[in-house]
Amino acid sequence: MKKLALLLVVLFAVGFAFAQEPEYFVTDYDGKPGGTLYLTTTQGPKTLNDSWAQETSSTDIIDIFLDSLLAADLAGNPAGGGLATDWWYSEDQKTVFFKIRDGLKWSDGEPFTIEDVAWTFREIYFVEGMTANGPTGYVDSNDNLPEIEIVDDTTISFTWSTPSYWGFRAVAWTNILPKHILGDEVENGTYKEAWTVDEIDKVVGMGPFIPVEYSEGVRVVLERNPNFYAVDKNGVKLPYLDKVVFQIVPDLNTELLKFEAGECDIYGPTAENFPRIAEQAEEEGWVVGTGGPVTGSSFIALNLVDKDPAKRAWFRNVHFRRALVYLLDRGSIIDTLYNGLGTPLYGPVPPSSGFYNPEIEEKFPYKYSIIRARLELRKGGFSWDNTGNLIDTDGNRVEFNMTTNVGNNVRESIGNIMVESASKVGIKINFVPMQFNTLVQKLLGPDFDSVIIGLTGGSDPGSGWNVWRLDGGLHFMNYSPELRPDTVSEDIYKLFDWEKRIHEIYVESLGAFGEDRYDLFAEFQMLCAEYQPMIYTIAQNYLFAHQGNVHLANPDPNPFAGQLWRIYGIWKD
Repeated sequence: MKKLALLLVVLFAVGFAFAQEPEYFVTDYDGKPGGTLYLTTTQGPKTLNDSWAQETSSTDIIDIFLDSLLAADLAGNPAGGGLATDWWYSEDQKTVFFKIRDGLKWSDGEPFTIEDVAWTFREIYFVEGMTANGPTGYVDSNDNLPEIEIVDDTTISFTWSTPSYWGFRAVAWTNILPKHILGDEVENGTYKEAWTVDEIDKVVGMGPFIPVEYSEGVRVVLERNPNFYAVDKNGVKLPYLDKVVFQIVPDLNTELLKFEAGECDIYGPTAENFPRIAEQAEEEGWVVGTGGPVTGSSFIALNLVDKDPAKRAWFRNVHFRRALVYLLDRGSIIDTLYNGLGTPLYGPVPPSSGFYNPEIEEKFPYKYSIIRARLELRKGGFSWDNTGNLIDTDGNRVEFNMTTNVGNNVRESIGNIMVESASKVGIKINFVPMQFNTLVQKLLGPDFDSVIIGLTGGSDPGSGWNVWRLDGGLHFMNYSPELRPDTVSEDIYKLFDWEKRIHEIYVESLGAFGEDRYDLFAEFQMLCAEYQPMIYTIAQNYLFAHQGNVHLANPDPNPFAGQLWRIYGIWKD
């Protein structure tokens, strides 16, 4: 009997040893568990595969069920609160170490290990052809990827040949993937086809909510991850909410109506309808507010490798692009479409950024002017026929197509304004909006003439590397034959000096810090202002609204930490 009791004690001790308490991230939240958060979106996800998602309709979902080594703070900089408890640099700044939280589990209950981290980078993100953007975002200024070393069971290091400012951020913010789920897909060469929207039941993550249902055109449902690693100040396991439901609606007007009806909890008003929301806020008990210009950008992109040789020649003509810049009456657009809640954009970096170069407005004052637009067109070799139509040197009438995503009222209005404004100088624009995911597909083809679209941004211009580097997956204004061998042939491709220099700036910026970094991106902005590779429009001020019974993790949302920042800390009365 004594032997049996001793055996039970030993077994209990062993069992207790294996039941290791996770190394939780302790927050200062003090909320109430339970409830469902209702959101709206105008498009459902195209994929749940993080490596191949290039549209926000997909990444908005992915970034909730997956997680990265570090989180972002209220200013959009790397911070704690991710899968790593700590990180530090070597003395020469070439190596960064990450220590992951011990005892964590994936949403399916399998252990989260340092092997998952190493495998994610070695087999996927550092391998050419395994992601939409390729491994370029992780290299240093010598174009070298970092060497990975597993130091111990909870520590991993990344060593570059030279200090890499952006390489660290890229590694820190990459979503870590489950080797036990996707390992076979990688080994069998089927990874690109993994985690389609039809395979929602196979999705496993470390994020606070896991997708469990997708009804096309109706909704996406995510449920609370019981294995999430954060707790509040009272030891309550997060997230607070039981579910998050993205309701898919046809357009922005329907989003507004759902919020007003109480069927949407958190809403991002457009500048167009913000006054309407603000006027009702007190009576309805809504919380509304404004912030500075958003970090993202909105612009008109021209396809410099257009299949039509005449259009290709127009779009490559810098005077033609400058003329289009002059044709956009940003001041009137801000007053009429944005209700004064916007800032003119003349380049890729908004005036609110610490990297903004004010010299671009002094050297290139692109204010609305039909006269200046006509002068630029003359400089570019264009003329007008007897009926006032603009023609090129070969006598071709200047006519091209423009599109944007249907249901985005502001972009549709900007498109219509461009049609009218261009007609004043004899240019005919055929403006036809289309569904967002179709638009993205054509943009990436490339299969478009011109498009009005926007991109998300960050606190540092380096986040735009995949747009501005020649090997970037979103270099859609002038894709090379190397990036698009099936649609862009050598005989129609042309590399421009300004384009090459911008690429070099992004390479040099990988190892640049402080003033050197600012100077590089100041030059970048000057090149964009001079050559106008994309025609920038307006930066809307950050606007927010939510129901009064919703408590945000960040009660003062801003462009870097919006209403869904640290969604696991959101709770409802």
